Amino acid sequence: MTKETNRIFNNQFTNMAIISTTKRETQISDVFTPRSSTVNLKIYVPRHDLEQRLLRSIKGSMHSLLFGESGNGKSWLYKKVMDQEGIAYRTANCANASRLKSLTQEIVNALTPTGTSKKTGYTENKEAAIKALVAEGKLAHQNQYAIQCAEPLVEALSIFRESINSEYAVLVLDNLESIFDQIDLMNELADILILLDDERYAKHKIKFLIVGVPNGVLEYFAKTKNLESVSNRLEELPKVGGLNKSMINTILDRGFNNLLNYDISAGHLLKTSDHIHYVTMGVAQRVQEYCEKLAYKIEDNKGNFEEKLVPEADREWLCIGLRKAYTVVESHLNSRNTAVARRNQVIFCMGILNTHQFDSTKIVEKITEEFPLTIANGGMGVGGILNELSCGDSPLLKRNPKTKEYRIIDPRYIMCIRAMLIKNPLDSSVVKLKFAF
Repeated sequence: MTKETNRIFNNQFTNMAIISTTKRETQISDVFTPRSSTVNLKIYVPRHDLEQRLLRSIKGSMHSLLFGESGNGKSWLYKKVMDQEGIAYRTANCANASRLKSLTQEIVNALTPTGTSKKTGYTENKEAAIKALVAEGKLAHQNQYAIQCAEPLVEALSIFRESINSEYAVLVLDNLESIFDQIDLMNELADILILLDDERYAKHKIKFLIVGVPNGVLEYFAKTKNLESVSNRLEELPKVGGLNKSMINTILDRGFNNLLNYDISAGHLLKTSDHIHYVTMGVAQRVQEYCEKLAYKIEDNKGNFEEKLVPEADREWLCIGLRKAYTVVESHLNSRNTAVARRNQVIFCMGILNTHQFDSTKIVEKITEEFPLTIANGGMGVGGILNELSCGDSPLLKRNPKTKEYRIIDPRYIMCIRAMLIKNPLDSSVVKLKFAF
């Protein structure tokens, strides 16, 4: 082989390697990232109304409250908005505040870089000459002075402001649910929000963004003397809800077709996105978890999508992501087969309702619609079943004593019900799908 032939051969081989590498460059774990703390712009679906409201709130005169169920994308939402707008922000974790028993200490830790030193005092040495008849000497005297330090929160805000080059600066208090039931820490939060109008704190122009699961934060402060003061300083933004079907369809098209090159038809995408929305309730993190499992099923099938892969993805997603939920739901099902298995019917109907809050009347209506052949002239005992489902060590429901309505404690229970319970088309009985953990 001549040198020129070698060169051509080597170039061809290199080009082949580059093409091969390019085909494998986009990994499934890079496309679907359900646990990533950083925003995955490859798969992020904009929520223009929420993003606009958040941005206007940050630039407004009040501090902001962003809430929504766990996994619905609150962190990605605020990070995307602030990164895009060049807004400087730091994050303090309320879970750590709970551990430290101090919200102020966690804020100081979040705003003060590790290794930051400060001068707390100084020593001054003085010498004076002494003359005697036979000798001359010196007396040394040492004075120590303490420097009065700024209040820790004021100093932390000052350090944050001096470290950035941005008009807007935000301190995010994430995971509010970690302290929501702790009166001392919630009172401390109220005091801090009020103090931020004090000139010593306000001059640093740091906005607070409170992020968490619970809504009704302003109602919480209604129980304290600080309600009016807090409500005048805190804007409660619209709830961050789940992804709708169109958003999920966009994620599937972008992830499976554009990034992973699976070439799934529009019809299959639409049908699959509808199924994923139904099973996951549109919770953003759960959608990405599901898509990740389905992508691996497609990869194992030589990159070809088939409808039979969907129930396989159901099982794998449920086994890995919802073990606890599966166990809790299973513990409330009928322990033996009965002619009617009313409890199983009640739980099944809870899963197919379009609302998370309901009373016994709504469940009775849904049972009548889904299982008409099992309806007798007497009562169905739905009220008693719902009450039982709200009791015990691992309840499915929580009862509102004022409205007499029930709500699902954890949205993952609904996802689990939808994935593990199906209606037998032959006899309309409720069938539990078996999963091996």
